[in-house]
Amino acid sequence: MSAGTLYVVGTPIGHPDDISIRALDCIRNADVVACEEMKVAARLLKHHGIRKDLVPVNEHTEREETGGLINRMQQGHTCALISDCGMPVFADPGRFLIDRAMQSGIAVEVIPGPTSLTTALAVSGFDAHRFYFYGFLSPKKPERRKELHALRTFPAPVAFLDAPYRLPQVLTDMVSAFGPGTAVCVACDLTLPDEEVYRGTLGSALDHFTKHKRKREFVIIVQPD
Repeated sequence: MSAGTLYVVGTPIGHPDDISIRALDCIRNADVVACEEMKVAARLLKHHGIRKDLVPVNEHTEREETGGLINRMQQGHTCALISDCGMPVFADPGRFLIDRAMQSGIAVEVIPGPTSLTTALAVSGFDAHRFYFYGFLSPKKPERRKELHALRTFPAPVAFLDAPYRLPQVLTDMVSAFGPGTAVCVACDLTLPDEEVYRGTLGSALDHFTKHKRKREFVIIVQPD
């Protein structure tokens, strides 16, 4: 029996209809869907009229579940790997499963989809020909400030992600590191009805998001001087 295939599938970053026809076909035809959080995946699949066997593959379960998924694919089953939003592995789980699949001789194919990073860059107004994706900062303030200070003179836009509830704290530390007059774009809840793209300085962004404080997904892009 020939081995199955692991499909790495991009899903919407917000609006559930921002998914490709090919991605939907892959999920419909897969024997199992490896997902980051089962509730989020079930909601997306229900929106598109799909019912599937779901296996949670996240920071808590990926190593535990990978063995069983590899066994199924070695028996000829196909697996679609999805994250809560965007592309798996990109600041999301999935790397361990993909690595083990490749080591086991299982074919790995990618079905691309949207990412919050490129979407935010597209509306940032910054030159995106060259940029640096830093990803998540440390949740601890002293370490976070050290990380930011090390980027003060970086010669291109720098993009950051962080927890939805930590936006004011991160902006406060960015003002300290880069200065209040540094250009910034803060892209919140992209593709959703309450999407907001704020362009201005770090100082004005801190004032704005302190006054309008609420939990929301965001990407911050800073243009160091």
